[in-house]
Amino acid sequence: MDKNEKKGFLGVCVTAVKILLCVMFAFNAYIFIYYGMINRSEVPGPDPIRFVERWNVDEQDGKVVSLSVTLPTDIRDNEYFFFSTRKDVSVYVNGVLRADYMEKRDVNIPGGAIRRFYLMFPLNENDRGAELEMIRTLISEDEQIVPTAFISTRFGAFAYMMSRGGTAFVLASIVLIFSVVAFIVSVVLRFWYKQEIGMLYGSLTTITIAMWIISGSDMFPFVFGSYHVNTPLYYTFSLMIPFSLALYLNSVQHGRFKRFMPVLMTVACVGGITWPLLHFTGVLSFYSVRNIANVIFVLLAIGTTGILLVDAVKGNAREYFYVYIGFFGFLACCMVELMMLLMTSSGTSVPMVVGLGFLLVFIVIQQVDVLRKINAEKQHAIDISEAKTRFLASMSHEIRTPINSILGMNEMILRENNDGAIGEYSRSIKTSGKMLLMLVNDVLDFSKIEAGKLEINETGFYMSQMMNDVISLVKERADEKGLKLKTMISDKIPNEIISDEFRIRQILVNLINNAIKYTDKGIVTVKLSGKYTEEGFDLSFAVKDTGKGIKKEELPHLFEAFSRADKEQNANIEGTGLGLAIVKSIVDSMKGSVSVDSEYGVGSEFKVTLPVKYAGEELLNDDFMNATRREAPATGECDFSAPEARVLAVDDNQANLTVVKLFLKRTGIKLDLCSSGERAVELCRENEYDLLLLDHMMPKPDGIETLHLIRDDETSKNRETKAIVLTANAVAGSRKMYIDEGFADYLTKPLDAQVLEQTVKIMLPKEKVGKYVPEADTNSSVKTGEEKNTSDDDEILEFPATEESDTAERSELRQKLEEIEGFDYDVALRHCGGEEAFLEEIILDIVSECDERSERMRTSLRDKDLKAYAIDAHSLKSSMATIGFAAFSERAKKHEFAGKEGNAAFIEEDAEGLLKEYADICSKLKGYRQ
Repeated sequence: MDKNEKKGFLGVCVTAVKILLCVMFAFNAYIFIYYGMINRSEVPGPDPIRFVERWNVDEQDGKVVSLSVTLPTDIRDNEYFFFSTRKDVSVYVNGVLRADYMEKRDVNIPGGAIRRFYLMFPLNENDRGAELEMIRTLISEDEQIVPTAFISTRFGAFAYMMSRGGTAFVLASIVLIFSVVAFIVSVVLRFWYKQEIGMLYGSLTTITIAMWIISGSDMFPFVFGSYHVNTPLYYTFSLMIPFSLALYLNSVQHGRFKRFMPVLMTVACVGGITWPLLHFTGVLSFYSVRNIANVIFVLLAIGTTGILLVDAVKGNAREYFYVYIGFFGFLACCMVELMMLLMTSSGTSVPMVVGLGFLLVFIVIQQVDVLRKINAEKQHAIDISEAKTRFLASMSHEIRTPINSILGMNEMILRENNDGAIGEYSRSIKTSGKMLLMLVNDVLDFSKIEAGKLEINETGFYMSQMMNDVISLVKERADEKGLKLKTMISDKIPNEIISDEFRIRQILVNLINNAIKYTDKGIVTVKLSGKYTEEGFDLSFAVKDTGKGIKKEELPHLFEAFSRADKEQNANIEGTGLGLAIVKSIVDSMKGSVSVDSEYGVGSEFKVTLPVKYAGEELLNDDFMNATRREAPATGECDFSAPEARVLAVDDNQANLTVVKLFLKRTGIKLDLCSSGERAVELCRENEYDLLLLDHMMPKPDGIETLHLIRDDETSKNRETKAIVLTANAVAGSRKMYIDEGFADYLTKPLDAQVLEQTVKIMLPKEKVGKYVPEADTNSSVKTGEEKNTSDDDEILEFPATEESDTAERSELRQKLEEIEGFDYDVALRHCGGEEAFLEEIILDIVSECDERSERMRTSLRDKDLKAYAIDAHSLKSSMATIGFAAFSERAKKHEFAGKEGNAAFIEEDAEGLLKEYADICSKLKGYRQ
């Protein structure tokens, strides 16, 4: 039998035991409630007992005996005669029937009542010295002929029963109460944690054993007022013990014993079905088979103990260490009970109950330990997820910034290159770069979804503008594949919608790009429709393609993360498999619906419906592509110039400022560049600008704070100047956030040359925007070092006029710089737009600030100001990466993240080494000109 078969058989056994355990619990509850509510007695009085002895025995036949005795002469009113019996009995006093018990008449439980119990009848003073005759029916020949009999008040009889087994009864009742509480808590935890809770089966085990002890006590009839119902309860609960115990051990042992456990469960199931069936049908009573049942029970107990010992030898018992202690503590107490029974011929059950309580305590402790580990693992998973989210949020800026530089420099190659082969290479870089950017965006979005931080922000927007932007964005890719992109409007759709424009745009772009990706020829159709509702409008759109289609068996998994249809056929198609998962999450967050119809080899159609609100009566027209929008000229072309316009660009990263400078170079705009918000505020007091370009993620003050400082500064000449925010952070609801903060527009990095140019064109005063003049390229009025003092770190970054150096000079510069260990000349030159003059200027700036920055970092470290230390480490990382010191940049990056995370130990250990290497690099850079 292989492992799968064993596991399957074990699973069947587990299910069978669970079902039968539930059935037997229900059956016992039925017996107790239905049959146990008859013949209730009053509370007995507080008198001592007098045993009745010296019976005269007169056997009438094999199973019926006649007993007689003379009652005492000191009988008082309110006393009772108590006697034990199992079967039919009649009692006469002076020939008058005073009490009788007829099983067929008095017990309607199938199988009868075969366990001994006490009957009673009242006496009075007239019964003093009377003759009492008892006619009894015996079950077997070896049964005691003379019953236990005594005279007492009811309370006296109760006190007698308490002295014989009351302690065990009370303790077992206490254990039962706590076991029920543990069971209820287990059920709650089961739903809370949505996983198996071992204590559930452990508490069932202690409940079963406690009920077995309680139902077997002579106290049961006196407490519950039922003198026969405890018989079936006692035997059925004893048969149930292996069930719950097997389930619990299988749970804590994680199903390791795939041979023994099925045997244990099978034997338990057979016994649990056979003996009750024989008894309740009257074929064979429990009493007749009690010895067989006890032998089987002992064998199962030995086998269970054996597997526990095997687990201990193999070292597996550590997984359930507390249960292990509890079980053997219970077993030791049971052995004490057995020894007492052998030595005194009577047991009290107290040691067993104590052991049962001991077992319950350790079952609870084990579960607490398991939950502690679960919570620790859960918290660890949460910490990892939060760390991942923080890392991705932080890396958003770090990843997108170099992509910005790559795509920006590549754009300059496309503009200024005349070589066909190089142009083809550059277009490949552009395509791959955009694909990389899409992958980064997908991963960042998915990380937000996983972290539960997907935001839905409702704002008003125009469908015409949004659809115009979406179609314009995806049209280039469709054209590259020779696909026809078609749009259709089938219903009356309001033009002004109130919803999350960014998310709707994201859904459409994902679906259309997905359709284009998997379609080699034909048409991609975008259908818009909807209907008015009482709450607003149900906006529907469908994206249909004539592509490869999806197999039916893959449709259920289509919206799962990292899932891709027909992987073998689509192995050459780029993607993370996150696009549709992101779409589904966004649609669900917006309380919409998404579905797909597809035929393999024919095409697919994705349908999305979103509930939105609307404003105004204007409807969306078919000619939305002609709506007002930013017209982007073809790559390499510029449609305006603005030599009279003056713009301020602020960014703490020089590579980004370089990109802005180069992208706006041909417009002739007078461009001032600075690296801090504080300096930007000062420049806005000194100069009047037509537009502000502010990076968001800067050291204090950041871009938003800088704008507020400018707006609130009464001496500023730019309190009303339009501002555009530039950011590398892909944050949900960012457009609304930035607009609310006072920005006129929002551009994401990596910057698109045409989008930047057209946005600037729209934002500049119309009177300063003219037709494109090619000569404007060479007249760009970027501030030079002759106009400003560069000694201040916060001064305008200077970009001297580019002058072509001859080949010999360039070779000499390269040769000197490449002698410096760790310096990558090609990377440094690429980051500087291929301009050696700019590279030399950056090197001079880095060298000039070395001493000041090093001292500032040491001061931050002494003052335990890790945030300030991290800001300088960030600048150090960026500047060194710009001039090609990649290894040192990575080292500085570690210090930046350590500062952000508060890891002072790492910084203190490595800071002096970092600063020493920094000073050494600056010394070598300073010496290359000598």
